[in-house]
Amino acid sequence: PEMLGKVFEELVTDRHGSGSYYTPKPIVSFMCRETLKGYLKSKCADDGEVIDRFVDDHDSKGLSDPEAVLNALKVVTVCDPACGSGAYLLGMMHELLELRACLFVSDKLGQDSVYARKLEIIENNLYGVDKELFAVSIARLRLWLSLAVDFEGDKPQPLPNLKYKLEVGDSLLAPVVMGQGLLRDDRVKEFQRLKSEYLAAHGQVKKASLEKAIDNVKEQISLITHGSSKVNGFDWAVNFAEVMTAGGFDIQVANPPYIEMGLFKDNKPVLKSNFKEIYTGRADLCCYFYSRSLQLLKINGILAFISSNKWLRAGYGEKLREHIAKNYKVHSITDFGDLPVFKKVAAYPMILVCSNQLQSSLKSVLTQVKSLNHPFPNVKEIIKQSGVILPDTAICDGNWILSDNITTNNIQQMQLRGIPLGEYVGKEIYYGIKSGLTKAFVIDGVTRDKLIFKNPASSEIIKPLVAGKDIEKWHTKDKQRYLLYMYHGIKIKGLDAVLDYLKPYRDCLEKRATDQAWYELQQPQLRYSTAFDHPKIIYQTFQVKPCFTYDTQSYYPNNSVWTIPLDDLYLLGVLNSKPFWKEIGRHCTKIRGGYQLIWKYLQKAIIPNASELDRKSISKLVQKCLDAKGVGCEAWEKEIDVRVAKLYGLEDNYDLN
Repeated sequence: PEMLGKVFEELVTDRHGSGSYYTPKPIVSFMCRETLKGYLKSKCADDGEVIDRFVDDHDSKGLSDPEAVLNALKVVTVCDPACGSGAYLLGMMHELLELRACLFVSDKLGQDSVYARKLEIIENNLYGVDKELFAVSIARLRLWLSLAVDFEGDKPQPLPNLKYKLEVGDSLLAPVVMGQGLLRDDRVKEFQRLKSEYLAAHGQVKKASLEKAIDNVKEQISLITHGSSKVNGFDWAVNFAEVMTAGGFDIQVANPPYIEMGLFKDNKPVLKSNFKEIYTGRADLCCYFYSRSLQLLKINGILAFISSNKWLRAGYGEKLREHIAKNYKVHSITDFGDLPVFKKVAAYPMILVCSNQLQSSLKSVLTQVKSLNHPFPNVKEIIKQSGVILPDTAICDGNWILSDNITTNNIQQMQLRGIPLGEYVGKEIYYGIKSGLTKAFVIDGVTRDKLIFKNPASSEIIKPLVAGKDIEKWHTKDKQRYLLYMYHGIKIKGLDAVLDYLKPYRDCLEKRATDQAWYELQQPQLRYSTAFDHPKIIYQTFQVKPCFTYDTQSYYPNNSVWTIPLDDLYLLGVLNSKPFWKEIGRHCTKIRGGYQLIWKYLQKAIIPNASELDRKSISKLVQKCLDAKGVGCEAWEKEIDVRVAKLYGLEDNYDLN
């Protein structure tokens, strides 16, 4: 069964489109155990530490009522709404099996064979949905094999029919109707009885007869629930009516697909209708899986997801964060940053565990995993060593402050002593120029000279170009590249040489998506030049260390550069300081060992207030660094760091190393 999961991973050819990545087995085990601990704590009277020892260490000695624990394990409902090849369903089956075996060994409870226990777990506890038939087929096969290997006897019994346990369908497209109060209890019981009978049915005639009866009851349930027998997508309220009428699932556990907004745009109207509370046009698909699974949770139910961490900070995740903060209790967040938990792909994974139990004294724990060295993959031990308890105010509305008490106090100090960067700048900042065809509009020095020789007027629209990779801390590398600044509405009279140069690219230029004359840049307008022609601060979008600099050469940036149109050396000093680099990490998305400094997020970072004397002192140090072009500036940079930390009010408890 484990090998089949690995085979499935290798056979998935369109990972970018499907977002399918195989979760490492230790992480599956950790997530299953976390949800089972949360579930049992809500069902049993035992102390939390006793439940933890039982689930993690299979130590049942402290259980006050082992039989109650066994009964709770027998009726737990577990669902993976994006089950793929079944890693979580298989993992949960083994966790439930081991816990029941522990109770049998210690308390002689549940004396069934391993085969019988597995079959009971599959029939009563596990549910899964995935839109890919191939994935669901592999998941069923893995459960079948896992069951078959424990049969004892000469003639194996026919394997169970899992058609109504692991189903094919889109988990997000159908509306969810909870409770279904209009349904008669006898109709749901009949539905459940028929599905149970089908699970063990053999022979095509028998199965066909049961399928017909099941379809008939499903249609009745659908008519009562929706007023229609057909619903787009997987119909949770109908297909799993026995669970939904009981209030929902006890556990939701999944690795939802990692798909960005552009790859499911056709479904956005339906998603907007189904997920009004969290919908934004730019959200990744995993946000909707969070919302769907939370909808499906029973009161006190618990969820464990491993997904991209981007929604924790991104603007599109604000509504989801607010929804979770207001309605659910976050147990733990384990953030792996850009560590390669999933081989061959940068998924920026994090594990969230939360429950439908808002009124709880439980403290939320944050763990920022720094490496995949020992004790990884033991996530429990990593949390034990590195986890920090979040303040009660950390997860509030859409603004989550994911840091320990000391860091939270530091942030509060900074907020009292400064203002957001966007407010400090107080004017429009500029994203770099997007030409629409780089090979046409970006030229070298030789071509520049030829164009000016042919037509001296060309010099007016040929501008020195800077790309993100040219920008370093305190200086810019001049690569002798130039931009044909053919802005929107440009008067082309006198630019014959430039137009002749661009003509070979005309066909490609006319195919661009935006609406402009063929010889014009895709962006920008003429007004951009008022910012680019003056002294300004520029920085590259992707940074692994501070890379802000001061430009007095009137560089025109490409679209990997942002421009802050201020002649302000004090601000530049703050931006390049170590305290501000840590502040960047609080707002911007971590990516490839650094951060993606999109202005929408960076503008929230705090800039400290300063007296005129402090501003002049830091500006003088900055000028020294600029004059030296960043070479041999360590002492000046250290002094800038200390002065900025002092302005933030953090000089006594701030690590500048």
